[in-house]
Amino acid sequence: MKKEIKIIFKKCILIVIIAMSFTFNINSQVIVENPKKIKVAAISDWKPFSYLDLEGNSKGILIDFWKAWGRVNNVEVKFIMETSWTKTLELIKYGKADVHIGLFYNDDRSEYMDFGSPFIDLMTGIYVKEDINIFNINDIKDLGIGVTKENYARHYLENNYPDTKLLVYQDIKEVMEAVRKGKVKAVCIDYHNNFRKISFYYPELKDFELLQTIYTQPLRVGVKKGEKELLNFINDGIKKMSVNEIDGVKSKWEYITIYLTKDKVQKYILTASAIIIIFLIMNILFLRHRIALGIKRLAESEESYKELVKLFPHGIFVQQNDRVVFVNEAAVRILGQESYENIIDKRFIEFIQEDYKETVQSTIDKVKKSKITAPTLEQKGIKSNGEVIDIEITMNEITYKGKPAILTIIRDISRRKEREKEKQKILREKLKYERLKTEFFSNISHELRTPLNILLGTIQLINKVSENKNTHVHYDYYNKYSPIMTQNCYRLLRLINNLIDITKIDAGFFKMNFRNYNIVQVIEDITMSVAEYIKSKNLNIIFDTDIEEKIISCDADKIERVVLNLLSNAIKFTKAGGSIFINIYDKNDIVCISVKDTGIGIPKEEQETIFERFRQVHPLLNREKEGSGIGLSLVKSIVESHGGNIYLNSEYGKGSEFIIEIPANLKVEEESVLVDKISTEDKVEKINIEFSDIYS
Repeated sequence: MKKEIKIIFKKCILIVIIAMSFTFNINSQVIVENPKKIKVAAISDWKPFSYLDLEGNSKGILIDFWKAWGRVNNVEVKFIMETSWTKTLELIKYGKADVHIGLFYNDDRSEYMDFGSPFIDLMTGIYVKEDINIFNINDIKDLGIGVTKENYARHYLENNYPDTKLLVYQDIKEVMEAVRKGKVKAVCIDYHNNFRKISFYYPELKDFELLQTIYTQPLRVGVKKGEKELLNFINDGIKKMSVNEIDGVKSKWEYITIYLTKDKVQKYILTASAIIIIFLIMNILFLRHRIALGIKRLAESEESYKELVKLFPHGIFVQQNDRVVFVNEAAVRILGQESYENIIDKRFIEFIQEDYKETVQSTIDKVKKSKITAPTLEQKGIKSNGEVIDIEITMNEITYKGKPAILTIIRDISRRKEREKEKQKILREKLKYERLKTEFFSNISHELRTPLNILLGTIQLINKVSENKNTHVHYDYYNKYSPIMTQNCYRLLRLINNLIDITKIDAGFFKMNFRNYNIVQVIEDITMSVAEYIKSKNLNIIFDTDIEEKIISCDADKIERVVLNLLSNAIKFTKAGGSIFINIYDKNDIVCISVKDTGIGIPKEEQETIFERFRQVHPLLNREKEGSGIGLSLVKSIVESHGGNIYLNSEYGKGSEFIIEIPANLKVEEESVLVDKISTEDKVEKINIEFSDIYS
């Protein structure tokens, strides 16, 4: 019996649990029933998001968004418009409205409201009058920014830009009234995405342009605290809206308002044909992304350009109607001014020294008239303290804010001018020193040659007296030492002559006596005159020419000196049994003279410096032959004085070849000179002098 009672009791408990569960499910279904009508709170003067038009109709981006939401979710949407944020928030707080049209999330509101997911972005920017030259918000901190009392941007500016002056007004109407009266030249206004022409809704701002977006924040749905089911229903309803429906709402406000003024919209939108409207919408939807991307890149380029101008080291001026309308920081610094205001709206030539103003103004007029880039000018500028500075000026015509203008770039070259003056001073001192050095060498060389000639004359006289060994008791003594003294006197004379000629070349006083000579005869004669001497050194000498006669204009004495110098080197550096070749080649306009030997040759690394003064192949303290290192330098100068060139072909250990090329010019209306008319005695002395440093 007890067992049956327990079974019946358990069945009763199970029936009660099932009944309670069924009742709970029924109640749950009643609670989540979807509403058929909602009341939406909105601001009546928040353009372009929500506002009332002249006929009292609700307009705006958010109004259109919630109308579209109602159509998608089959819900009737009723808008309750109030004039302030305080009033619209109270509608939610006290249950007089179901949903707020769009809000920022903050901690104060979260005490009595729940917020949904973001569904649209709100952008807030600073708009400034076009005629104010600034780069960013920091440049207008003293100008003042007009903002409404309840605008969230006011708190943002106070927290992030504490140094910026804010002009706080009760509402947007007071702000616009201040703009009309000229009290406000910068305002803080909310706008949507690519919407730029704010004057569509606020005609007072027709001369204003967007300077900088200070922040972007998402708008959210707001409902009374605890209305989670309603909030979920609204969020789900937003997710049901297609991309085309959302873009359709946004695009209407993003683009049509850019290109159409308010008057034109009212006059022509209703009369436009359906085909044109469809065509425009299709194009807008297709190009929306590209336009948005282009505007973004344009804004980035503009910011980069401003930064570049700001960091540019040279001064930049923009002139319109002969007045400066823009300058950069470098221009203010170069002219020593305290601020932009000291330059703006003044004539550029006011900063030019009086003597140069006419030239600068003439250049400005020429650029303006001919639309050309003016050549760089060196002028004198005036700083604020009256100091005169050297500047370079470049001008070109440009378009500035849609109007023709003159771009002027100045560069401070005062330091460069000072460096140039210092270089000129150093150059003058160096030239003066070189002149003094040249004069010294010339004077000392002449002073040395005078006693040397006396010594040579005395030695020759002694030789004359002591010619007869039978009558002179010291004949053997004189015969031994007299040639040594004579040879060393010639060596000194050669060195002195070379020094004198080198200093003459440096000073520009080395004179050439050009006449018409048979160059073949000149070279052959000087070769034959030293042939016996060369043979006495156990060397072979070979002369060859491919022409018998070639009349050219030259200085025969200087040519003989060149050949003797080259032969002297060939003899010194060619061992016994070697050969020396002298060849002449006719190349029509050029005569080529070659002096070649089978001597020791010249190393490759030394060949580039062989014609430099005081340079020899062997080090000074380790050379095998005597010499001053002047001879080849003098040879090169003489050849170049004839308009010719000298070249070297050499291989170390196999000999050297010096090649002289002289132009085959003729001196007009002059007879050719035969070489045998030149004094033989003078030629012998030349040979003795040039060969003086060759020891037997």
